[in-house]
Amino acid sequence: MAQEITVSMETDGRFARPARYALAMLGMIAGYRLRFVREGAVLHYGPLAREGSAWLPAAVAETQSRLLVKGALPLSPVDREAHARPFLSLFPVPDAAPLSSDIVAAAFFFLSLHEQWSSAARDRFDRFPASASLLGARGELVRPVIAEYASQLRAVLQSAGYDADNAKRYDGRNAAAVMTHDIDYLSKFTPGLLFREVVKNFLFNRRGVPAAARLQRLREYLAFAREDSDPYVLSVHRMLAIEEERGIRGSWLFKAGGRDKRDVSYRLEGARARRMLGLLEEKGHDVGLHPSFHAHTDAAMLGREQERLRVAVRDDLRSVRQHYLRFVYPETWRQQAAAGFFVDSTLGFAEEEGFRNGSCHPFLPWDLDRGEALPIWELPLTVMDGTLAQYRALSPEDACGRIDALLRIVDEARGVAVLLFHNTAFDAHDFPGWGDVFTHAADSIQRGGYYSGALPETVDAWIRSAGYGGTEEVMKVINSEPG
Repeated sequence: MAQEITVSMETDGRFARPARYALAMLGMIAGYRLRFVREGAVLHYGPLAREGSAWLPAAVAETQSRLLVKGALPLSPVDREAHARPFLSLFPVPDAAPLSSDIVAAAFFFLSLHEQWSSAARDRFDRFPASASLLGARGELVRPVIAEYASQLRAVLQSAGYDADNAKRYDGRNAAAVMTHDIDYLSKFTPGLLFREVVKNFLFNRRGVPAAARLQRLREYLAFAREDSDPYVLSVHRMLAIEEERGIRGSWLFKAGGRDKRDVSYRLEGARARRMLGLLEEKGHDVGLHPSFHAHTDAAMLGREQERLRVAVRDDLRSVRQHYLRFVYPETWRQQAAAGFFVDSTLGFAEEEGFRNGSCHPFLPWDLDRGEALPIWELPLTVMDGTLAQYRALSPEDACGRIDALLRIVDEARGVAVLLFHNTAFDAHDFPGWGDVFTHAADSIQRGGYYSGALPETVDAWIRSAGYGGTEEVMKVINSEPG
C-alpha cells in the first residue's frame, strides 16, 4: 500500500485544481497517495517555503495562469540536476535551492497536452506532428520527463524522511510491457489488395521485377484466398501462440465499421471474425475497439461501432485505440470517456517512437477547455511496427535494437511500454522479417521480467499499487477541496 502524504498549496486560484491533478499523477508515479490539506502538511507547494513542510517551489502566479490559456508559452527548457537526479526544467524559480524549478507546472504542461491544444500544426491526417512538440524538436522523444519530475518529488519526500516502496508496482514486477494488436484487416484477400496485385503489380509491374517474379508473386497472393493460408489469419494464430508460451496477455483491437477508403470493413458476424474472437476469449485476452477513420470526432459513429463489437464479444469493452492514431484534443478523450471506455492507447506519434508527452506511465487526461480531469486512463503508445518499418524504414534487425532500447528506458523509469504489432507481422509476402521482430520483442519482455498483462489489467495493477481502489478515488483526490 502506498504511503499517504499530506500536501498544502499556495497557487494562483485557477491553478489549484490543475496543481492537485499534476501532483496526484506525480504522486502515483513516485509511490505516494496524496491528500490535500490547508495546514500541517508534510509537503508544501508554493512560491515560498513553509516551516515544518518539505518544499516544492512554485512559479509565479502569472506563469501558472498562462498554463490555462491557449497560446505558446515562454518556456525556458534547460537540463538541470537536483538531488543527484537529472530533469528538464521548464519554469525556473530563482533562489529556491536545491530544486530551483517548478516541476508541478512542468508536469501539467506535458500531461495536459498544452502544446497540442495551443498549436495549429497538423499532418495530412490531421494529427499533431512530432516535430511540433517540445521533445520532438529537441530530439528527445525517448525521454520520460514525467518520470524525472516524479523522481524529484520522491527525493524531496525522502529527504524529509518519507520513503516510498516503489520497487514493485505491477503485481510484483518492476515495470510493464503491453502487447497490443490493431486488427485493421481480417483477410489479405480484399478487393483493394486484389487490384493492387493483379493490376498494379502483375499487369503494370509497379515493383519493376522480371515477369517470372511477377507471376510467382501473383500465384502466392491468389493462394491467400483460402483462410488456412491467409497471412493475416496466420499472424493472429502465431502471435497468440508466441504470447501464450511467454505468459503474455495482449489487447486485440477490432474494427466495427467505417466509411473512409482507409477503413477496411469486415463483418463481425462472419464466421472468420467469430472464430477469431472466440479464440481470443478462450485464451483470456482483452478485446477492445479500434474505431474507424472518422470516429475520433464523431461520437455517434463511435457509439455504433462500440455497440456492434460489444454484441459480438457479448461483454463490455474497456480498451480503445483510434485508427491511424487520429486524435483531436480534447474531443476524442471526451467521447471515449462518455462512452464508458476505461483505457485509451492512442497517444503516440505515428512517425516516431517514444513518449509523446514525456509519459511512460498511465495517467488521467486533463481537459484544458473545461478545466477538469477526464475519467479515462491514457496508457501512451510507445512503439508501433508501422513506425519502425514504414516511417523510419528500419531493418528488422535495427527495429529489434530500438525496441530493446525503449524497454530498458521504461524499466529504469518503472513505467509501461506499449507495443503495437498489427496482424501483418508474419506476412512474409509484404513484410519479410517482421515476424522475427515480434518474436524478439516477446522474448525481450519475458527475459526482462516485465508485467505483461493487457491494457486494462496493467492500469488496474497500477492503480492498486498507488493505494487507490479505482478511478473514482483518484478523481476524488483531484477534485476535493483541502480539508
